[in-house]
Amino acid sequence: MFRSFIRFSLGLGLLALTPGVRAQVDLLQLPAQPSILATRSLLLDVQRVDQTLYAVGEFGQILRSVDNGQTWQAAKVPVSVTLTAIAFESSTEGYAVGHDGVVLHTTDSGLTWTKVLDGSSINEAAAAALEERANRLQASLDSLTPKEEGRRKALEQSVDDASFAADSAKADIKVGPAKPLLDVKTLGKPGWVMVAGAYGQLLRSQDHGKTWEYLGTRIDNPNGFHLNSLMVASNGDVWVAGEQGSVFVSHDKGSTWDSRKIDYKGSIFALTENPATHSVLAFGLRGHAFRLSVTQSDWHSIQTGLKETLSGTTVMKDGTVVVAGARGVLMKSSDDFATFQVMRRADKLPLGGVVQLSNGRVLLVGLGGFKSLSLSEFQ
Repeated sequence: MFRSFIRFSLGLGLLALTPGVRAQVDLLQLPAQPSILATRSLLLDVQRVDQTLYAVGEFGQILRSVDNGQTWQAAKVPVSVTLTAIAFESSTEGYAVGHDGVVLHTTDSGLTWTKVLDGSSINEAAAAALEERANRLQASLDSLTPKEEGRRKALEQSVDDASFAADSAKADIKVGPAKPLLDVKTLGKPGWVMVAGAYGQLLRSQDHGKTWEYLGTRIDNPNGFHLNSLMVASNGDVWVAGEQGSVFVSHDKGSTWDSRKIDYKGSIFALTENPATHSVLAFGLRGHAFRLSVTQSDWHSIQTGLKETLSGTTVMKDGTVVVAGARGVLMKSSDDFATFQVMRRADKLPLGGVVQLSNGRVLLVGLGGFKSLSLSEFQ
């Protein structure tokens, strides 16, 4: 998800999250080159849209299959940065995101893609939003009445933090695009799409990616924790999760947000919804997993017994949830993870994404490209 720190373990390294570190060649201007090795290269996300499969990965590769993953076609992509996530609104229109804040858009079922956003524009939008927040807090401080003096110290700290964040955002403009986007989801309305990423990046478009609204200041994330995973629930709620157990939910497609923080200091890399119970499942570092039931306000820890980081999920047609992670680990459960089965692939290569194939098998992506698996292989 270089949508997440697990993608570091897939070989991308901390370099991608270091502002100011830029390649000598501007990969945002270099079109991706089709390669016969693409199906065996680092792939970070895979999605199925009707009977078509899409996968994204390093060097700007977007691959498309219309025969259940037997053969793959390279798309025409205008950038060569690593791509981290892909999502489709319909059978023809979709989006992909990746390093340097890039957002790509297709309207021809993924055959060709155009760039609709990059980190330079995001830096400017973030700086404007953070400056507005700092000014708003300063105005609140300046207008304190004698009866509100008890709020002064906390508000002064908030002003200091907001001003620092605004100054940092202005500095990012000079640095240029350097922060990756880690996930993308369409929001169930024509043209509505949301992207999330490192350092608290969160943006929404309501017009097919033509214009973007910076939402990072609308969540309670003053430290700019990375936002690794987005999920749109069956009721339309939008969820986002990231570092330090941060989880937020929006009931209005991103305009306002409520915290659903997990009592956990690690990162969450994947969110999914159990279609039968509508519970929200969260997966993260070192085998940590959590469940939030619709009737409860607190997350329940799922004791997986695993030490491997969990980073990709899919829900099968029968409601089975499959989770993929580091060292080739896979989990599946059909009962909200009250019970589950675990298997480890012999190659122990880290996995980043998983999706169901039309023959009931699952397709895995990660280091080393594509792998397929029958769920009967779980013991």
